[in-house]
Amino acid sequence: MAPIHFDPRILFSYAFRAFFLLVGIHAVLAISAWGLHLSGVLAWPEVLPAAVRHGHEMIFGFAGAAIAGFLLTAVATWTGRPPVAGTPLLILCVTWLVARMGAFTSGSFGAGSWAAGSVLFWGGLLALVAREVVAVRNIRNYKVLVLLTAFLATEVYFFFVATGDLAAQEAGLRMGLSLVLGMILLVGGRIIPSFTQNWLRLNHPGFNARLPHFDRLDGIAVAVTLLFAVGFITSPRSAGAGVLGIAASVLQFVRLARWRGWLAYPEPLLWILHVGYAWIPIGLALLGASMLLDRWSLWDSGLHALGYGAIGTMILGVAARVALGHTGRPLRAFPSMTTAFAMLTVGTVARLFAQPGDLFMVAAIGLWTAAYLLFLVRYLPILLAPRLTT
Repeated sequence: MAPIHFDPRILFSYAFRAFFLLVGIHAVLAISAWGLHLSGVLAWPEVLPAAVRHGHEMIFGFAGAAIAGFLLTAVATWTGRPPVAGTPLLILCVTWLVARMGAFTSGSFGAGSWAAGSVLFWGGLLALVAREVVAVRNIRNYKVLVLLTAFLATEVYFFFVATGDLAAQEAGLRMGLSLVLGMILLVGGRIIPSFTQNWLRLNHPGFNARLPHFDRLDGIAVAVTLLFAVGFITSPRSAGAGVLGIAASVLQFVRLARWRGWLAYPEPLLWILHVGYAWIPIGLALLGASMLLDRWSLWDSGLHALGYGAIGTMILGVAARVALGHTGRPLRAFPSMTTAFAMLTVGTVARLFAQPGDLFMVAAIGLWTAAYLLFLVRYLPILLAPRLTT
């Protein structure tokens, strides 16, 4: 590993640097803590059931940091304005950290800092992104503001409306999961076909086809998935929602197939994005089947196909790619990251079959932790180093 020289001015010069570092650290610590809790070694605060706390921290904490790092980096490209950096970025990171520490602190102080930090983080992220896109009337990306507003509203609901009502808080987690997946449908639907098309034109002589970015079929696929999300949130045992889940799965498989990911297999930074997106239709199919057959095991597998598989894989793949591109490095996967991608894929499969305490669960936790440790080891020097100038 290259020597590490810490300079806070570099770390807080771009959001992807600070937040992708936090993503990696949180991925390792939070899942390690979850594994220790499942094994009976580590007790968690008892204000909420441990599974609810775990779900919240992976959706709003882990994925939230990744969303912040990506959006605050991308918005500079979208608007042509200087990146969000310095003190505002530092304050947002500290707010996120307060929420994460509060989540694992007992007593009223822990609960209060968890709630306040969580709500302030999403409010701050919304304010920063809104300031940038509104300043240049970047209307195309106003839909991102709608999603961020929904994240903020969901956090307010989770902490201040659904307090003491476990079913309502679980619905809040389903809202959060649906919003993260909505972000993947929106952003992944832009970047995956675009990156794939560019790579194919460079590496496949004669390839001149234009991969579909967002046409009528994409719109139908997203619309049916959103309809399923409404049923998933409000009526998780509804057979009607189950039918929508199966339909959404088929449409999302077709959407993904049109991006021709199999042609990009030589490039890990590309195929991992296709693999990550593929877990969405798999998860939708499992959830839909669970609703139709009333099978809890399929429900749990569906949730983790989406959470561990789609979200965990897309975050690792995007973070690995963005960090290279924005620091002036070639877009080529390090061998260790190809290993990490494979670990996360195998780990997702293990998690689909896992039961509490069995070897599949141990494997899923170990492979996730190892994959993100590899990311931290390989990317820490990159995230802390100045951009290459040659």
